[in-house]
Amino acid sequence: MRKLLILALAALSTSALTAQCNELFISEYIEGWSNNKAVEIYNPTGSAIDMSDYRLERYSNGATAAQDNQKVDLSGTIAPNDVLVYVLDKQDPDGVDFEAPVWDELAEVADIWLCPVYEENNTMYFNGNDALVLRKISTNNPVDIFGRIGEDPGSAGWDEVTQNHTLVRKSSVTQGDTDAINEFDVFSEWDSLLVNTFDQLGSHACDCVTSVEEQDQADLRAFPNPFTEQLDIWMSTPMKEVIIRNLAGTEVRRIRANSALRMTLDMGDVATGAYLLEIQSVDGRSVFRKAVKH
Repeated sequence: MRKLLILALAALSTSALTAQCNELFISEYIEGWSNNKAVEIYNPTGSAIDMSDYRLERYSNGATAAQDNQKVDLSGTIAPNDVLVYVLDKQDPDGVDFEAPVWDELAEVADIWLCPVYEENNTMYFNGNDALVLRKISTNNPVDIFGRIGEDPGSAGWDEVTQNHTLVRKSSVTQGDTDAINEFDVFSEWDSLLVNTFDQLGSHACDCVTSVEEQDQADLRAFPNPFTEQLDIWMSTPMKEVIIRNLAGTEVRRIRANSALRMTLDMGDVATGAYLLEIQSVDGRSVFRKAVKH
């Protein structure tokens, strides 16, 4: 009886975790000095997700609504159990004051740049006292809320934690906060780090580790990673096709694999940066991996 109870509880726990790990959420929030602003979004599922069905919204200083120029549609594709890093688009090395460039350490981990002109769209110009909403466009439902919509953060006290800080979602969090009016309990879900801390951007530790991902890790190897000129791919099952996209979702290359178990990809002519590899096997599976060219 005891063994049956343990098995039942284990099955229930696994089922609950799977039910929660089914939608994107915000995994890191950067509110640094000057224009050092970034949001990292994590995909806890076993499938790649197209970000064109999502947008980010800013609710400023306790506002109950976001203006049109405080909503930005997102782009890119997030591989399973991976992230995309969205950074405020300030890249002019000669920029000063309001146009000062983000620090090099932050620019190096940026996947997609957003909102270069404040007057046109100021979603990414948060300063620690604004709520942020990650919304799914097709359903018009929030999938994660950072802060509390309609609450002045100064009166609630959470601006002291979010302003001039880096916040990283705890690994125990397996889904976003979709309640717009519940209390923003920062320390129950977030680790607060010093201002201008960027070294955790680009990956996220989460309890949402699916058996699909574990199997894929065993099935596929891509090396060296990062690479410079060539990238070798090994897979335990015959490959049908390799599709390479940049993180904005644009297809860079498509290569027929002809049931090969190993391929050497010549990547000397592609630009430096991060790429999403989709390897399709002959048995109908797709395995995704991020690769970086230096």
